[in-house]
Amino acid sequence: MEFTISGRLRRRGAGMLCASGAIVAGLVAWLAVRGMPGSPAGPLTAAGFALLAALRGTADLRRARKPFRLRIDAFGLTLHDAEVSWEQVDAVALEYRDTGEDSQPSKPRLVLWTAAGARLPRPADRRYDAWFAEALGVLADQRVRYTLLDTGDLDQPLGALSAALAEYGGAHFETAPRSLREPVPVTVSGPEGGQRPGQVFTVPGRALPWVLCLVLALACTEPVAGAFLGQRAPVPIGLLGPDFAVAAGAWFFTVRLYARWRRPRRLAVGPEGLSARARPGGPEVHFGWPQVAALTVGPHPAAPDAHTWLTVWPLPGTDLPPTTPRHLVAGHLACPLTPLTPFPPTLIPALHPFAGERLAPPT
Repeated sequence: MEFTISGRLRRRGAGMLCASGAIVAGLVAWLAVRGMPGSPAGPLTAAGFALLAALRGTADLRRARKPFRLRIDAFGLTLHDAEVSWEQVDAVALEYRDTGEDSQPSKPRLVLWTAAGARLPRPADRRYDAWFAEALGVLADQRVRYTLLDTGDLDQPLGALSAALAEYGGAHFETAPRSLREPVPVTVSGPEGGQRPGQVFTVPGRALPWVLCLVLALACTEPVAGAFLGQRAPVPIGLLGPDFAVAAGAWFFTVRLYARWRRPRRLAVGPEGLSARARPGGPEVHFGWPQVAALTVGPHPAAPDAHTWLTVWPLPGTDLPPTTPRHLVAGHLACPLTPLTPFPPTLIPALHPFAGERLAPPT
């Protein structure tokens, strides 16, 4: 499959130049009508934005004119200056930048690690982390890495690039940190479980909290209702105000706890995918199997605790709902689904027929 970047770069560059021209035209018209203001801060700020937009637009247009080619097929990767077979590739990944905001990660970069003895006719990435690791005397990643593409410039959808890497890259496509699992071929066609029925695992909640709140709510509502209907109050009039406040709070928590009890923690797995509700009454997160690149069982990816978590590593380009928890781990996107501590031990064997090679052994 062939991928290009010139179309988006030209459109973005032309847009930035048009924005720069609009800012300059507006500034000139404003100065012609209003004259030079007492403080030059406003015109200078507008001129600065126009200059930055013009520089960015010019840079994008110049990049669009540079030679670029990216073709991914059964042979390997064909670039404008080299042809790299899969035997010459140690790993390839779509690596996200850590911007400090887990909710909205930036577009990933396509990076390539060459096998031993293989090199590209272009400078390799400067690995400052490897330099610091060597200076501190700790183990560093000595693989030679090349950044091939910023997918924010890609004309085609990111999902198309992920699907091509999954289809042709096989075990070379790195979808999770190597510290958690070795790369294995990604299956994007569907589950391996065939027509087997799915299973639903539920952690039942406790009904006692909302029942006690209901009893308290009824007990505090009765004197207030009696006074409202004109009956003789069984308690002093001065206590009706606190009774009303306690009754309102008890009814609120009764409804809240009852809703949580009716929607307990659950994990469902089947031919269509897997869905999980991590906390009672919370949102339910669903992943179809074509969206899942890897499944790991181990500590929480962001803040390890005493629980064992089931974590989904989605295929880059997957459209995730806003309620989906997400974290960046070594350039890869991780979605912790739920802790596995309360679930029965038969859950992991039930995942195997559907997850197949996506499921990594527990760590």
